[in-house]
Amino acid sequence: MKPAHSIVKPNAGFGLGLRTPHYAEFLAAAQPLDWLEIITDNFLVEGGKPLVMLDAIRRDYPLAMHGVAMSVGAAGGVDAGYLKKVKALADRIEPLWVSDHLCWTGPGPEQLHDLYPVPYTDEAARHVVAQIRFAQDVLQRRLVLENVSSYIDFKESAASEWQFLSYVAEAADCLLLVDVNNIYVSSVNHRFDPLHYLNALPAGRVQQIHIAGHCDHGHYIVDTHDHPVAPAVWNLYAHACSRFGPVATMIERDDDIPPLQVLLDELAVAKGIAAQAATMPDHPMEVANSAQTGRSVSLSAHADDESTPSFLGYMQRRLGDFILDRQSAEPSDRAASLVRPVPDVDTDQRLGIYHHAYRARLVEVLADSFAKTRLYMGSDAFEQDAMAFAVRQPPMTRSLSRYGDALPDYLASHYPDNPELHELAQLDWDLRTRFDSADAPALTVLMAREDIGSLASSWLMEAAPLHQSLLLRSITTNVVSVWRAIEADAEVPEVQNFLVAKCLVVWRQALRPHFRTLEGDEAAFMQLLMAGHSIDETAHLLAGSHALSDPQRLGAWLQVWLVDGNLRVPAQLSDAQ
Repeated sequence: MKPAHSIVKPNAGFGLGLRTPHYAEFLAAAQPLDWLEIITDNFLVEGGKPLVMLDAIRRDYPLAMHGVAMSVGAAGGVDAGYLKKVKALADRIEPLWVSDHLCWTGPGPEQLHDLYPVPYTDEAARHVVAQIRFAQDVLQRRLVLENVSSYIDFKESAASEWQFLSYVAEAADCLLLVDVNNIYVSSVNHRFDPLHYLNALPAGRVQQIHIAGHCDHGHYIVDTHDHPVAPAVWNLYAHACSRFGPVATMIERDDDIPPLQVLLDELAVAKGIAAQAATMPDHPMEVANSAQTGRSVSLSAHADDESTPSFLGYMQRRLGDFILDRQSAEPSDRAASLVRPVPDVDTDQRLGIYHHAYRARLVEVLADSFAKTRLYMGSDAFEQDAMAFAVRQPPMTRSLSRYGDALPDYLASHYPDNPELHELAQLDWDLRTRFDSADAPALTVLMAREDIGSLASSWLMEAAPLHQSLLLRSITTNVVSVWRAIEADAEVPEVQNFLVAKCLVVWRQALRPHFRTLEGDEAAFMQLLMAGHSIDETAHLLAGSHALSDPQRLGAWLQVWLVDGNLRVPAQLSDAQ
């Protein structure tokens, strides 16, 4: 890595966050921006449409990676496996830079998927610096670290946030992503001067600036990224431009996402402010009144090492217990006892922001993954069960892409008289997981005609010939008709319970998940293939049965499977390619 004094800031221009509603416009024509920022964790998948779209868009736009789950402040440390996935994605798309947040996202093993502040202590500083250094070693690049908004301050904190952030950046030799909106939100919530915060940061380490909107509740502000940029934030951005000079800037919008042109218009405002700041003579920003400068502390990474962070781990467990409704009966052991009281501020109300956000975030994730189930149940009933599920089964991984795998069983246990509900949720989930499962070539009709002839005997005897994305499910209701009616926004049929269970096959063809019901004989044949048998073995096992009473039936099945992409490319043919 380069030493701090020679840090280079590439592509000091203006960008937007890459969001799904705008994919088509980015692919259709060049847009007036310099780069795009992706949410790293949305692309830590095995394959499918997300990575295909990413590869297509990166051909036309430089990309920056922005993560939300590295959790450099977690007492348990950064997960090496997660870092390796981030590095693999970075190696794939060669980003301008890789960023994440100065925060923790869960006490471990639970991952609560919010950006929680750390206490500003010597202990936390040592730990965070060590984790950033470790992350940079794995990533083989400098990490760009963002300040988060916060609603509580810890009694143990002996420094201000800007002192802590500045120290950590220097000690870990990382760069900074200055979120101007987050500074403003925290300044209102904690009653400090945001200009002093900006003035205290090491300008030479500022790689990027975020600008976003928030939700003003009067006595406090919540960082929601679902509103236009507020006037006060624009004013603070103007000061940031004067303080840091030309720095890559983007508008961040994550909810209630407007048309692309609306965001481009906001970005044009940012360009105008930055251009005006560039014409002003250099001058230091006004230093805030000494009463607002925050606590003074000397943080040192050379203090005695501790194998396990004491207060850091204790604090994270207590706050995690509060969020998951596992609060101790002892007042001294509750999350509120860790929070520094502020005059005229309701501590329970501020803690409640995190309590509510956890549930709202996971309900949103589950509603997306189980869209048909939500429509079938009704949004209120689904939300109630999703919230209960989120508390009962918190995420245990740093990616939310597979959160919800246990929801079908949860619904089965809570609604034993409604088997269609469990089966509908399972179908939703199977389609979701096929969407971004690992890419693997499927055997096509054309390939079979051109190449299989000479390999016919060996191919027919090859074990497990089904495509890797394919799975089989047993269904006892007309859930397929229910799903299709919801998809078509048609009247949902009355639930029917089958006397004999049927077989449902789910798979992905190219970039699109599919499913269909199998007839009994075809299902029996495919189930044996799924168990690992070859086509030849299965034919012998079923020889003389009704399934193969007519040899042409197998030929017809194979034709359908080839058209549908249900068969994988044989090993010999794959090796030859």
